[in-house]
Amino acid sequence: MSRSKPRERGREKQQPRPEPKKPEMKFTIDSRVYVPKVQEPMVVCSICGGTIDTIANAISEPDGSYSHFDCVLKKIGDSYGLRPGQKVSYLGRGVFGIIETDEKGGFTIVERVSYESPEAFLAMKGFVERSRK
Repeated sequence: MSRSKPRERGREKQQPRPEPKKPEMKFTIDSRVYVPKVQEPMVVCSICGGTIDTIANAISEPDGSYSHFDCVLKKIGDSYGLRPGQKVSYLGRGVFGIIETDEKGGFTIVERVSYESPEAFLAMKGFVERSRK
Protein backbone atom coordinates (compact mmCIF):
# COMPACT_ATOMS: atom_id res chain seq x y z
CA MET A 1 0.00 0.00 0.00
CA SER A 2 1.60 3.22 -1.09
CA ARG A 3 0.87 6.61 0.25
CA SER A 4 0.38 9.36 -2.20
CA LYS A 5 1.08 13.01 -1.60
CA PRO A 6 -1.94 15.26 -1.55
CA ARG A 7 -2.41 17.07 -4.81
CA GLU A 8 -1.28 20.65 -4.86
CA ARG A 9 -3.81 23.12 -6.08
CA GLY A 10 -2.91 25.88 -8.48
CA ARG A 11 0.29 27.66 -7.69
CA GLU A 12 -1.38 31.03 -7.31
CA LYS A 13 0.59 33.46 -5.23
CA GLN A 14 -1.42 34.28 -2.15
CA GLN A 15 -1.34 37.79 -0.78
CA PRO A 16 -0.22 37.93 2.84
CA ARG A 17 -3.00 38.83 5.22
CA PRO A 18 -2.59 42.27 6.74
CA GLU A 19 -1.79 42.27 10.46
CA PRO A 20 -4.89 43.29 12.41
CA LYS A 21 -4.49 46.66 14.09
CA LYS A 22 -3.99 46.20 17.81
CA PRO A 23 -6.06 48.51 20.02
CA GLU A 24 -4.36 50.83 22.49
CA MET A 25 -3.47 48.74 25.51
CA LYS A 26 -3.59 49.61 29.17
CA PHE A 27 -1.28 46.74 30.06
CA THR A 28 -0.13 43.43 28.69
CA ILE A 29 -0.45 40.21 30.67
CA ASP A 30 1.34 38.04 28.14
CA SER A 31 2.79 38.93 24.76
CA ARG A 32 -0.18 37.11 23.14
CA VAL A 33 -2.96 38.46 25.38
CA TYR A 34 -3.97 42.10 25.12
CA VAL A 35 -6.34 43.97 27.42
CA PRO A 36 -7.96 46.97 25.73
CA LYS A 37 -7.92 50.30 27.50
CA VAL A 38 -11.39 51.33 28.66
CA GLN A 39 -12.05 54.98 29.32
CA GLU A 40 -14.18 55.48 32.39
CA PRO A 41 -16.74 58.28 32.40
CA MET A 42 -15.57 61.02 34.76
CA VAL A 43 -18.45 61.43 37.20
CA VAL A 44 -18.42 63.42 40.44
CA CYS A 45 -19.66 61.86 43.69
CA SER A 46 -22.75 63.70 44.90
CA ILE A 47 -21.78 63.10 48.55
CA CYS A 48 -18.06 64.00 48.77
CA GLY A 49 -17.55 65.86 45.49
CA GLY A 50 -14.61 63.67 44.46
CA THR A 51 -14.20 62.01 41.08
CA ILE A 52 -15.50 58.46 40.77
CA ASP A 53 -12.62 56.57 39.13
CA THR A 54 -14.47 53.28 38.59
CA ILE A 55 -18.10 53.83 37.69
CA ALA A 56 -18.90 50.14 38.19
CA ASN A 57 -18.25 50.63 41.92
CA ALA A 58 -20.62 53.60 42.20
CA ILE A 59 -24.18 53.65 43.53
CA SER A 60 -27.05 55.57 41.92
CA GLU A 61 -28.63 58.22 44.08
CA PRO A 62 -32.42 58.77 44.14
CA ASP A 63 -31.94 62.07 42.23
CA GLY A 64 -30.10 60.30 39.37
CA SER A 65 -26.59 61.32 40.40
CA TYR A 66 -23.86 58.86 41.46
CA SER A 67 -21.86 58.33 44.64
CA HIS A 68 -18.87 56.31 45.79
CA PHE A 69 -19.91 53.03 47.39
CA ASP A 70 -17.91 53.92 50.54
CA CYS A 71 -19.55 57.35 50.75
CA VAL A 72 -22.99 55.69 50.70
CA LEU A 73 -21.93 53.30 53.49
CA LYS A 74 -20.81 56.26 55.63
CA LYS A 75 -23.95 58.30 54.81
CA ILE A 76 -26.25 55.45 55.86
CA GLY A 77 -24.20 54.76 59.00
CA ASP A 78 -24.30 58.44 60.01
CA SER A 79 -28.04 58.78 59.35
CA TYR A 80 -28.93 55.67 61.37
CA GLY A 81 -26.63 56.40 64.32
CA LEU A 82 -24.98 53.02 64.61
CA ARG A 83 -24.51 51.54 68.07
CA PRO A 84 -21.43 49.52 69.12
CA GLY A 85 -21.45 46.15 67.39
CA GLN A 86 -23.44 47.46 64.40
CA LYS A 87 -22.24 48.23 60.89
CA VAL A 88 -23.66 48.90 57.45
CA SER A 89 -23.36 46.16 54.87
CA TYR A 90 -24.48 45.81 51.27
CA LEU A 91 -27.09 43.06 50.92
CA GLY A 92 -27.50 43.25 47.14
CA ARG A 93 -29.90 44.68 44.54
CA GLY A 94 -29.52 48.23 45.87
CA VAL A 95 -30.38 47.25 49.45
CA PHE A 96 -28.11 47.92 52.42
CA GLY A 97 -28.58 46.57 55.91
CA ILE A 98 -27.78 47.57 59.45
CA ILE A 99 -25.99 44.48 60.75
CA GLU A 100 -25.52 43.61 64.40
CA THR A 101 -22.92 41.03 65.38
CA ASP A 102 -23.05 38.83 68.46
CA GLU A 103 -20.35 37.30 70.66
CA LYS A 104 -20.42 34.00 68.76
CA GLY A 105 -19.58 35.63 65.42
CA GLY A 106 -23.15 35.47 64.13
CA PHE A 107 -25.07 38.46 62.90
CA THR A 108 -28.61 39.78 62.63
CA ILE A 109 -30.01 42.19 60.08
CA VAL A 110 -31.54 44.85 62.29
CA GLU A 111 -32.90 46.98 59.45
CA ARG A 112 -32.97 46.92 55.66
CA VAL A 113 -32.34 50.17 53.78
CA SER A 114 -33.53 50.31 50.15
CA TYR A 115 -31.18 52.78 48.51
CA GLU A 116 -30.86 52.12 44.78
CA SER A 117 -34.04 51.32 42.87
CA PRO A 118 -34.00 48.75 40.04
CA GLU A 119 -34.87 51.57 37.61
CA ALA A 120 -31.90 53.66 38.80
CA PHE A 121 -29.61 50.64 38.46
CA LEU A 122 -30.77 50.03 34.87
CA ALA A 123 -30.33 53.74 34.05
CA MET A 124 -26.78 53.59 35.43
CA LYS A 125 -26.02 50.45 33.45
CA GLY A 126 -27.21 52.19 30.28
CA PHE A 127 -25.09 55.26 31.11
CA VAL A 128 -21.98 53.10 31.55
CA GLU A 129 -22.59 51.29 28.23
CA ARG A 130 -23.10 54.58 26.35
CA SER A 131 -19.96 56.09 27.94
CA ARG A 132 -17.60 53.27 26.93
CA LYS A 133 -15.12 54.16 24.22
